[in-house]
Amino acid sequence: MAFALTRCMNGKLRTHQPLADLAARQFGVVTRRQLMDLGYTEEMIDHDLETGRLQAWHRSVFAVGHRGLSPHGLCMAAVLFRGSGALVSYQSAVWLWGLERNLEIPVHVSVPWRGHAQEALGLHHCPALRDEDATETEHLPVTSVPRTLLDYASTAKTYKLERAIDQASRLDLLDPAAVNLITEEVRGHRGSKPLRQAMVIYHETGFTRSGGEKRMLAALANAGVPRPLVNNFIEGYELDFYWEHERFAVELDSWEHHRSRSSFEADPERQEKLAMVGIELIRITGTRLKREPETVARRIGGHLERRRQPLAA
Repeated sequence: MAFALTRCMNGKLRTHQPLADLAARQFGVVTRRQLMDLGYTEEMIDHDLETGRLQAWHRSVFAVGHRGLSPHGLCMAAVLFRGSGALVSYQSAVWLWGLERNLEIPVHVSVPWRGHAQEALGLHHCPALRDEDATETEHLPVTSVPRTLLDYASTAKTYKLERAIDQASRLDLLDPAAVNLITEEVRGHRGSKPLRQAMVIYHETGFTRSGGEKRMLAALANAGVPRPLVNNFIEGYELDFYWEHERFAVELDSWEHHRSRSSFEADPERQEKLAMVGIELIRITGTRLKREPETVARRIGGHLERRRQPLAA
């Protein structure tokens, strides 16, 4: 292998290849300690800083051969600066896992020991970090997806948290059981409550069609809404609940019901064909019915009343 040679201040020759290899593995970033391990002296480091071969990100962390750092380089610089045990975390980890498009500055890292925050670096002291909270992705140490979501939930707006969770589900990174476990084990975390609330729709366990029908009929009866036809075939389709006079139908939905390409294609087509013959169809999830049955029934009753008025006229 050919090595690039440079004459040092003391007249000796040194190679650049080990440094280039190290910088390539670390997104163009190295530490002062790593340079010393490669044989650099303080004088040699100062010389490379003066000539521009090294660019100071911090007095102990340097970019090699360039001024700007990529987003991955910024994350690497942050964890190298904080030392062993530091993990990319919070919004920075959300970005690194692919749950958000943009990396916000400053980069956030979590450590299991106390430290002072720096202007260019968000630092979080997390004594409750568990062994399973630390992992690696894209060659960077990072908090696990459950821990990332828990931390993010403590600072993010609700819509951003929900968007990140949805993206984690799309990328097959979401483990609802692991998320539920961390909210129970990490006591007193500010993200626990908002994360549990945002995860409700991913815990549709125990949903059954018959159980959902009983819950819906009970809610309608309590709200004084006329009883619909149940599981009748209308225009060639079996509808869960149908009010014949108002030509209005309600379907009970669950996440499991839609996890297939055939369902994704067939459901809109059915809704379109029913609309063309004057039948309005809406869908209500089992989770929502379980969470707010009175609201669901009241809204259905109000909509039935609105549909009666033009029909009567």
